[in-house]
Amino acid sequence: MDYIYDIVLNFQDEYYDFYEWQPNDKIINVKRVPIYKISNKDYLCIKNNEVTIDKSNLPKQNKIILLTSGIEIMAILMDSTGKVIKKSGLLFEESDDILQDKDEIRELNIKYEINKRNNTNIMSRISKEKSKYLNKYFKNINKSKDEYLLKYIYYDIYQAEEKDLDIIFNKLIELSKKDISKLFESVKKVNLELKR
Repeated sequence: MDYIYDIVLNFQDEYYDFYEWQPNDKIINVKRVPIYKISNKDYLCIKNNEVTIDKSNLPKQNKIILLTSGIEIMAILMDSTGKVIKKSGLLFEESDDILQDKDEIRELNIKYEINKRNNTNIMSRISKEKSKYLNKYFKNINKSKDEYLLKYIYYDIYQAEEKDLDIIFNKLIELSKKDISKLFESVKKVNLELKR
């Protein structure tokens, strides 16, 4: 088995399992893609870090390839230098079908260079996106100009009034570390109210 035919991929900057795919993601159908089996250590390293693959070591020069550890499969999209620029999980059914024939997959001693080690984070994609949104939101807040906005968000969450802006701001930032969904929902709700 050198190729897998007709699979669905969802390339993102980070690897996401199929159950974290979002409705607005750009899903593509790939008609034919090579697959290689690599060691579990190499698989996890490529999955969790930013790497450049030595393309001279690959039997075929493709921008998209599938890699498997024999347990899981991931698709990677590389630029012309071999730098992995996007990653994708596979749909469960497709992955399961491929792994049934895992003994037929050609093994490859892959060579790569780690460009940047990423912290392995167990935060879900939705939580990461909420966190990114809130960090940007609070970075653009001016305490004196946005005084009423901060008080409104604070009141929406705690059902209490607070006059000290530093206390409000610090409690909201603290909440973003404890209950990101609660803060996110409140910020979105307040922004919708202000747009009316």
